[in-house]
Amino acid sequence: MQTTLNFEKIEVLRRHLMLTTTEMAEIFGVSRITYYNWVNGTPLRTKNLTHAKKVVRKLIAIVKQFNWPTEEVRQLDQKQRLERLLALMQQYT
Repeated sequence: MQTTLNFEKIEVLRRHLMLTTTEMAEIFGVSRITYYNWVNGTPLRTKNLTHAKKVVRKLIAIVKQFNWPTEEVRQLDQKQRLERLLALMQQYT
C-alpha cells in the first residue's frame, strides 16, 4: 500500500490545472501551511493520505475526461476557473 504521495508530481498537476497553492490547499481541505509542508516532505496522516489520494484521482480524471484546462477555461479569471473545477469535482463523489 502506498503510504506517501509524490508531491513533485502533484505540483506539476497543480500548475497544469492553473491553480494557486492556496487553491490546491482548499481542494485538499487543508490549510496552505499544511499543503506547503506536504510539498516539502512532511508525511501525511493516514486519514489525510486517503482523502488526498481521492482528490488526486478526481483531478487526474478531470484532466483526462475534460481535457482540462480547455481554451475556454484558460480565459476565465482565477476565481471562475476554481469554481468550474470544484463543480466538476463534485461529479466525482
